[in-house]
Amino acid sequence: MNKHQYHMFCLPPAGSSASIYHSWKKQISDPIVIIPIEYSGHGIKINEPLIDDPDLLAMQIVNEIQAYADTPFILFGHSVGGGLIWKVLNHLSEKDMLDQLKLIVISSRPEHHHIQHMRYKHELTDEKIIDELKRYNNFPDEILNHPDALKFFLNIIRNDFHLSDRLLGESIHKTEVPVVAFYGKQDPDIPDKTMMDAWQQHTENWLGSIEFEGDHFYFLNAEIRVKMLEKIAAIIETLHIHIE
Repeated sequence: MNKHQYHMFCLPPAGSSASIYHSWKKQISDPIVIIPIEYSGHGIKINEPLIDDPDLLAMQIVNEIQAYADTPFILFGHSVGGGLIWKVLNHLSEKDMLDQLKLIVISSRPEHHHIQHMRYKHELTDEKIIDELKRYNNFPDEILNHPDALKFFLNIIRNDFHLSDRLLGESIHKTEVPVVAFYGKQDPDIPDKTMMDAWQQHTENWLGSIEFEGDHFYFLNAEIRVKMLEKIAAIIETLHIHIE
């Protein structure tokens, strides 16, 4: 039995907040502790300025991680969060914190080369952005039907699209940290498994890509979420045994 504790820092997708991960805390037990990360200008940090600079946001995230020093950790990033992880790695390296990072989980984010056609989403009209969001089956009607809320939300999502677009222009430094990729079988942005398998070129320790039933937000299904979290726990157990 793995008695070590691990923190799993979870980076949200575009337009979302740390609250998307709050339910996970009840569905995974030791040794993993879920720590949702909140981006500036989102959720409980709504009064802070939005950030579309990947380096600046990555620095803020690393500062939060640093507060939990001396505990091994996992990075989980969904969609744009998965792209942002690679910038976070650069800043972890600068602070000599990479030794504590034991696993990277990329969720619903194809390798950059495969989604270059998605660049410049932040330049879309409001109507086109709304059409894009509807494709993911996670766009709440209460926002869509409330003009003020919609305007507020579109400002956030446009910022996050800009962040994503800038990430797609970044080069990725190869890491020795183990990497696994998760995605939904019906994700409209991932018609081909090779789009996720392509992450293997960026790590010396590729653990494969794993398909779950569902779309871009496959983990919103409670049963699928449990399976996914159990998979992460099993990987960590295996990695711990291997290290020991």
